[in-house]
Amino acid sequence: MEVKVNDAVSGFLDKISALLFFKHESFYKEYWQKLNVKVEVEYFQVLEELKGIKKDYSDFLDFYFSSFRQYGDVVNGNIFCLATTFFRISDLYDKNFYDIIQMLRESPEEKIRINIAESLLYLEGQSNGGEEGYAETEEEFFLLLKKLAITSESKWNVFEVIKQPTAYIQSFCETLLKINEQLDKALSKLSSQQKKWIAQLNKMEKDLPIHIIETIKGKHYLDNCDVYIYPILNPYSAVITKSRNVIYLGLGYSADKFFMTQHDERIDKMSTFLKLLSDNSKFKILMLLRNKKLYANEIADILKLSNATISHHMRILALHGLVHTTRIQNRTYYYLDDQTIRLMLDDLYHSLMIND
Repeated sequence: MEVKVNDAVSGFLDKISALLFFKHESFYKEYWQKLNVKVEVEYFQVLEELKGIKKDYSDFLDFYFSSFRQYGDVVNGNIFCLATTFFRISDLYDKNFYDIIQMLRESPEEKIRINIAESLLYLEGQSNGGEEGYAETEEEFFLLLKKLAITSESKWNVFEVIKQPTAYIQSFCETLLKINEQLDKALSKLSSQQKKWIAQLNKMEKDLPIHIIETIKGKHYLDNCDVYIYPILNPYSAVITKSRNVIYLGLGYSADKFFMTQHDERIDKMSTFLKLLSDNSKFKILMLLRNKKLYANEIADILKLSNATISHHMRILALHGLVHTTRIQNRTYYYLDDQTIRLMLDDLYHSLMIND
């Protein structure tokens, strides 16, 4: 397996990401807050530098960068919009900003339609091909749009582009060129971090990107594939795409620390879970609560333990989310959290499963 790093594409992708960040500032701030991560002040300095673009190019941002889905439906912080459907990472990987602009301008209309269809199908969880069929006629595309879970405005905008893909691609590229200097100036706030991150990616051990891909996609996703890594603007993020026998892995600043921390937390949780199950009394309590609610005295009578001992066990099990309580007729009943236990068992299975 070959693992290599190339930052040529960052000059283009960082500008797309900066405009997405700017357009959806509130979403990203809330998303990072949920992840409980701290984002460096330089990222918000980029936003300040881009305010002039919002004033002069609001229609451009609304048309090309509006999210296909409501914020509540966005998965893993990955906002899909028209601007992100025009290209494939496999086509861009070793190209710079101006090469990519030229490539987009020269793209055949069928290629643009196929790229858009592939993105829409991926958004719906379909990644087994078939985009060529939808891209053949406007009628086929219209049928695809009808069944997609995206906003009505997005459906209309996509259909407009499908009718005249070359015109909309030309407009997109011309505007990017017009605001290119403003984007460069804004992104210069991150230049020192970007240089450090690229250097870090080049020194990164092979095991880490493989771990990230396995965590997100599973072990079999890596079968017979090389891994091509490129830096992306969004911190703590990983973007994975695949073309034939190559996996393209975009890694944001501090993604290595974030994924290793997540990995360590998972191990700690599984270890604690196993310790709880290895305690004879706690395991018996969980078995008793399989299909029914019981109060403390009932559990104590069945297991021949004191109420104080039962209370001690229940506090620990509740602390780790394995049991919950409910009040029924002035009594506190305990019951299993089936979902937590199922998730822990699934995580344990996948962590220990042998990859054939």
